[in-house]
Amino acid sequence: MSIMNRKISSAMLGYGYWGRNVAKALQNSPHFKLKAIFDLDKNQQNAANLSHNLSTTYKDIQSILEDDSIDCIFIITPPHSHYSLAKLALESGKHIFVEKPLCTNLNEAKELYDLAEKKGLSLHCDHIFLYSPAVCWLKENLHLLGNIIYINARRINLGLFQNSVDVIWDLAIHDLSIIEYLIGLDIKDIEVFTRKYQNHPNDALANINLELQNGVIITINISWLSPIKVREIIIGGENSTAIYDETKRDKIALYDTGVVIKDTFTPPNLYAKMVEYKLGQTHYPKLQTTMALDNSIAHFAKKIIFKDLALHQNDKNHTLKIIDTLQKITDLKNDKI
Repeated sequence: MSIMNRKISSAMLGYGYWGRNVAKALQNSPHFKLKAIFDLDKNQQNAANLSHNLSTTYKDIQSILEDDSIDCIFIITPPHSHYSLAKLALESGKHIFVEKPLCTNLNEAKELYDLAEKKGLSLHCDHIFLYSPAVCWLKENLHLLGNIIYINARRINLGLFQNSVDVIWDLAIHDLSIIEYLIGLDIKDIEVFTRKYQNHPNDALANINLELQNGVIITINISWLSPIKVREIIIGGENSTAIYDETKRDKIALYDTGVVIKDTFTPPNLYAKMVEYKLGQTHYPKLQTTMALDNSIAHFAKKIIFKDLALHQNDKNHTLKIIDTLQKITDLKNDKI
């Protein structure tokens, strides 16, 4: 029976915090059937079996990869394992869904895409906010803001310190992905400032400043050390400003407010530039209520079922651009040490 006429049989590697969310989404998906979950931690494995009534158990990852009845693998494991697991899965003929980042090396990412294309398989990196109704609304309505002048992003919380990546690869990747999707990341200049916390080996906070070739200024503030959780992006345009706040019920606020600079020719400020403030209304657009993770999983299913080459190419270009940008930021940071 073809995939077109049945649910896509899937297995998931990793059952941590995010793995639990993915497993729940898969069980509710009209496109996928979750056949197996594997985690090296036996307590996590037992929890997965109990929570999802999995009748089939596998002794190791290799036995999952060798099961021809499994069409695809969801890789929800620490970032340092993504490349090796993704390569094994692709070599075994499985479509793959990988939690961000796809991997932490641009050449390895290109190798994975080349392998997927060679085998005619779908590779989906879950840059989850691209499937958020709020970000999709911004993409469709960005013209309302006029020419974009600046973007300020804050993604801070009292977070879980990651061992395999720093705060840039953990948090800034989301903002970079959103920005690239909205306006592109044709970068002219980069500044980055980072700080570790106590004896932890990876940076726990960072400020990233970007200047794009078109003149847009971007500032990204990220931290694992904040006592409050902030998920905010301010997009300032010549006509209006949008604030996207993932923590609020009304996730998009559109401000018809700004600064007007006008020429005046009256003494004593002949030819001086005069500044006025434009104070307008605030609008809260109505958004779809679908969940970003559900939308991302549905997008992955669409890529498998319809084998849309343009869709694959767009996703590939986006993911490689994000990894390339993160690698450039990391290289600049390391040069300062």
